[in-house]
Amino acid sequence: MKKYNNIFRIFALFSLILGLSRCDDDFLYEKPLDFLSPENVFTSEEGFESAIIGMHAYLRNTFWGVTDGQLRFTLKGAYGTDLAYEPRNFTSGLRNNYSLITSQDNVSSFWWNACFGLIKDANVVITRVKAPPANEISEEKKDIFEGRARFFRAFAYRTLVHLFGGVPIIKEEITSVKLDFVRASKEEVYQFIIEDLEFARQHIPAKAEYDGMVTSAAADHLLSEMYICTKQWDKAIEAASRVIDNPDYELMTQRFGNYKDMAIGDPYWDLFRIGNQNRGSGNKEAIFVLQIEWPTPGGGSEAHPKWPGHVGERVWCPFIDKLKDPDGKDGIILENTGNPVTTFGRGVAWTRTTYFFNQTLWKDDWNDMRNSEANIQRTFIYNNPSSAYYGDTVKIINPNDTLLYIYPYLRKVSHPEGYIDDMNGTGRIWRDLYVMRLAETYLLRAEAKLGKGDKAGAAADINVVRGRAKATPVDPEDVTIDYILDERARELVTEELRTLTLMRLGKLVERVRKYNPIAGPTIEEYNNLWPIPQSDIDRNLGAKLEQNPGY
Repeated sequence: MKKYNNIFRIFALFSLILGLSRCDDDFLYEKPLDFLSPENVFTSEEGFESAIIGMHAYLRNTFWGVTDGQLRFTLKGAYGTDLAYEPRNFTSGLRNNYSLITSQDNVSSFWWNACFGLIKDANVVITRVKAPPANEISEEKKDIFEGRARFFRAFAYRTLVHLFGGVPIIKEEITSVKLDFVRASKEEVYQFIIEDLEFARQHIPAKAEYDGMVTSAAADHLLSEMYICTKQWDKAIEAASRVIDNPDYELMTQRFGNYKDMAIGDPYWDLFRIGNQNRGSGNKEAIFVLQIEWPTPGGGSEAHPKWPGHVGERVWCPFIDKLKDPDGKDGIILENTGNPVTTFGRGVAWTRTTYFFNQTLWKDDWNDMRNSEANIQRTFIYNNPSSAYYGDTVKIINPNDTLLYIYPYLRKVSHPEGYIDDMNGTGRIWRDLYVMRLAETYLLRAEAKLGKGDKAGAAADINVVRGRAKATPVDPEDVTIDYILDERARELVTEELRTLTLMRLGKLVERVRKYNPIAGPTIEEYNNLWPIPQSDIDRNLGAKLEQNPGY
């Protein structure tokens, strides 16, 4: 059982505390003695620890989208990228039509506000941990709290800079009305992130006190990406190597964890099974893991007490229980059948993977482990005993069914091993979620080596990842940035924030046009950045907050 408990309760408490810090007019100020406030909470280790846990919860609930609502999945769901589109509304579905994006775009506004919300919380800790009320806390502890807060601030700014380019840099807690924000340059934001991460990696402990807490390896992983952005190739390689060479981390190449003895599966499949994400399962590949697993207190979605967990299955998987057999009756039912091949959860087809992902990506090596039937199920069996076709392989009768009801099923966001408490009708998963895995660190180092001109070194790193998948090694001369993007898709689909990856590399427009038949015809070059929310521009009366071109 995890120690990472009661996150939501602590996060709600922290949010309340932060809300109390917004007014500092003298005539309204009272010295707090018998109620919670920043002045009497941020005086002890416990108070700052609660704030740090609150930031972990914020990242989980807001960035990784624990609760329902498609806005939260515009990055995680890869809408409008080379990998996926929304199949329910081709005309105006989320990022299906880039021509509809304006300065009033609610997707852009959601992520702008989400990022600055996390920055606000981080800045409260960064400002107050050095203030006099915290004097009783040791300098070492102060540096740890500040390091973790600066990691989360860097994570938020990394999201902002990839989505919007240069944005306002806010370095400390804001305690009064401010209406004169100006945009820093993209290069200045990168440097600010790097400074935060360099501090974080030096002061955050290498080992987590308990499951889910960010470590110095997470800071180094993100730092490698930032050095790539600034073309500091050697520093990017060094940052990634500090993680890769750390004996605490290694790729999982053998079966492990709770379901290692199941006849179905492989080491990649094991990575995504219930209970297998944290170190207690033997997993040495995970670097940073958000705690979701049911029934951990604080895990999952308290907004849906009957349906806890993460809604990734609803987002990515076909609406398979609506599939009819040739007689027009229900062919698939949601039931723990005891067979991973016929145990399905309730996807609702918010996201459909593209032909590029389903077919093209695997054409050179269809036997890649990550493309096995255990990991991407393409063959389905009618599992409803009441159907005359029970036990038969599903055959496509109505081609329209392949849009919503039956298409490649990504088993990494479902529970073929069985659904806890028979909750297979909720569309939710109950395993912890990776933010960073060592496989991605290898691919970041490969990217840095390619940037430096070392194709052989880049191929060697890519082939470590492909080796685990028992895939054909790539030859050095075939390594390009597009090949690395392809490999990231094979390895990290549903995990990476694909939109961010493509935007930071300036590849969004090119690859959407090439691989996304719905969004491709609508995208323009200026869409490689999103619009600054018009509401923020209008409120910023003391200075001009510049809009991105095209909006």
